[in-house]
Amino acid sequence: MQTKHVLIFGLLGYLALGTLAAYFYQERTIFLDSSFILFSIASTGEFAIQANRFGSALTQFFPWLGVNLHLPIRAVMILYSVGIVFYYFLCFYAAFKWLKNSKLALSILLINTFMVSYTFWWMQIEFAQGIALSVVFLAFMTRERQWQDYTAVEISAFFLLLVTLLYFHPLMPFLLIYLLLFGLIDEQLKLPKKQLWTVAILSGVILFFKNYVMTIAAYDDQADRGISNFSTLPNYFDIQSNYNFIEYCQKDYYLLPLGLLACLIVLSVQRKWKKLLLLTGMFFGYLLLVNVSYYQGMPQFHIESFYLPLSVFVILPLVFDVFPLIKKRPIMLTLLGLILCIRIVHIGSLHKPYSNRLALQNKMLDKLEKLDSKKLVLDQKDVPLDTLIMSWGSSFEFWLLSSLRNPEAPRSIVIDEDPARFDWTMSNNSAFFTEWGIYNYGDLPKRYFNFTDIGYYQKAKLE
Repeated sequence: MQTKHVLIFGLLGYLALGTLAAYFYQERTIFLDSSFILFSIASTGEFAIQANRFGSALTQFFPWLGVNLHLPIRAVMILYSVGIVFYYFLCFYAAFKWLKNSKLALSILLINTFMVSYTFWWMQIEFAQGIALSVVFLAFMTRERQWQDYTAVEISAFFLLLVTLLYFHPLMPFLLIYLLLFGLIDEQLKLPKKQLWTVAILSGVILFFKNYVMTIAAYDDQADRGISNFSTLPNYFDIQSNYNFIEYCQKDYYLLPLGLLACLIVLSVQRKWKKLLLLTGMFFGYLLLVNVSYYQGMPQFHIESFYLPLSVFVILPLVFDVFPLIKKRPIMLTLLGLILCIRIVHIGSLHKPYSNRLALQNKMLDKLEKLDSKKLVLDQKDVPLDTLIMSWGSSFEFWLLSSLRNPEAPRSIVIDEDPARFDWTMSNNSAFFTEWGIYNYGDLPKRYFNFTDIGYYQKAKLE
């Protein structure tokens, strides 16, 4: 397959994903973390970096720019939704154009489609952003250049990239180990050993500083505790998360086992034992790590983000070893086109749960308008959580949704499992309640929080 075909597929693929992101911008932004991030940026004018994952500024730049240009909230939301897809396109284009590696560029495109399902809708995931950037890092490191050929700017870029990647997510080291070893083994990438050892030593220093010198973010510390399950579980295989993963592969990740099987067969026939060992060891070892850590299972949109490296483990040998065996160009182009079309259509078809929760929230806002007070605190048990999925971001979500209806009159609905914890501030007529804190109107910019006299918060049920 010629490089021009990779570029065409990339342009068409990201155009399709960008179109979905623009059309379903409400479903993607009025959802949990995305709403919170938009609230934080709109209320402070600054980036909303969580758990020291400062690499997320690369995608938060788009809504940050919109807020600082004083664009309407609708434009800010669209910028955020489409901007994340544009970020992935930039990773693709950097590998293709600037680093001259069309196969790694194609790998990035496939990583964004091959098994991505619900993580397209839970869009702000730092790990997914770090995965795409890590492949760019591999392209940067495999340019057939020795350290002495690097300029000062390139060395600075290398160090900045490495630090950013390692701070993206606690699981990122596992992915980097795979990428670097694959680059060392592969006959085309030919990662120099000096570069590999430099990355390994520097990564060790950075991770030591991150984990033992700096304070570990509470969220990451809590996530790391799942590893202790290896010492307490009597059986690693008869656990709910394994059964869930098999179900996910049947209905959403169907290309993953097919791609894995193709890679195992080709690598075995071609006697590429090192690649075969690397693929099987990393795939099943990493899968076991995730499933044992979360053995009771968790919502698919969340655990899917942890599963994403599995697609990287399969896609690289698929692109570098399996696809080159298809000598007839029309067959290869048709196969790749089918993969992209099937997956993008599949991603688009998953909008229904998010459109349904949006419809429910609109109905709740309609009922709110009939009440004297336009600010409510609801008990979580009184709302259909099977449709709402989760409730912790309700205050940010309803602020966004009501601002779309009327920017001059945003509304507030807080859904909480313990509404009584807000009782002490019910008499404050100038408060905006959120699950993560109480804000006074005077502390919020009126452009996006123009709360007029809409009464005190009250407890109620929306029948």
